[in-house]
Amino acid sequence: MSLDPSTLISSFLALPRKRSSPSGSVSNTWYFSIRHVPLTPPGSVLFLLNLASGYVHVEGPLPPASDTESLAVRANIVALLLMKSFVGSLGGATSVGRPWEWKTDDAEMAGAVGECLKGMGIGEGLEAVGVVGEEERRRGEEVWGKFLRGLVQVVDNPESSA
Repeated sequence: MSLDPSTLISSFLALPRKRSSPSGSVSNTWYFSIRHVPLTPPGSVLFLLNLASGYVHVEGPLPPASDTESLAVRANIVALLLMKSFVGSLGGATSVGRPWEWKTDDAEMAGAVGECLKGMGIGEGLEAVGVVGEEERRRGEEVWGKFLRGLVQVVDNPESSA
C-alpha cells in the first residue's frame, strides 16, 4: 500500500481508537523500534509489538540512506510507517483501528516522532510517544530475536517453511 502523506494521515485519523485491542482482551499499546535485518541485501525495518498480546508486525524496509539521515528525517519516516501499519490493518484483513498509545526504547526518537505526528495533525495523546521501561525493552528484544531467527531460518532454508 502506497499512499501520499495527506491521504495516509486522513485515513489514519478516520480509524476508530480504543483502549483495548479489537478482541477487547488486551491493551492497545504498541512498542516500536527501528531494527536492522542482516540479510542480503541488509536493511532496516520498523518493528511493532503489542506488548500485551505479543503480536508482531514489521513495516518497511526503511529507505537505504535513512541510517545516515538526521533524526528529524528518520522520525518523519517512522511516523509515516507507523500510520501506514495501522491504515493497512497490520497486514490483516480486518481493521485494528488506531493504537491507544505507542512507545519506543529511544527517548530522543520518541520526542522527534511525537513532534512529527503533532505537525501532521495527529493528537489525542498519540503525539506523546512514550518510552518503554526496562522490562518492556527486554521483552521487545526477546520477541525481535525470535522473529529474526525465524526469518533467517526461512530465508536460509525455504524448504523447511513449506
